Amino acid sequence: MSDTHAVGDTVDIRDPGGPEILWRTQRMVSLGADAELAASIASSDADVHDIERLLKAGCSLELAWTITRPIEDSPQTDSQPV
Repeated sequence: MSDTHAVGDTVDIRDPGGPEILWRTQRMVSLGADAELAASIASSDADVHDIERLLKAGCSLELAWTITRPIEDSPQTDSQPV
């Protein structure tokens, strides 16, 4: 029996260009996203399956992205709190 070290063999699939990001990008393009939007969604923590469900329910891709976009990825506004 040989000793193996799982930590040394771990692959981060969320690395840019990694298999998960590539799949997420391709999936978003297949759902109608342009390359820029697909890349933004793919590199975020948004759930691609939630976006798919919203599209099936009749949302536009842009609305589905707005709904599922993680808070830290949300666009900043110039408005000041009152």
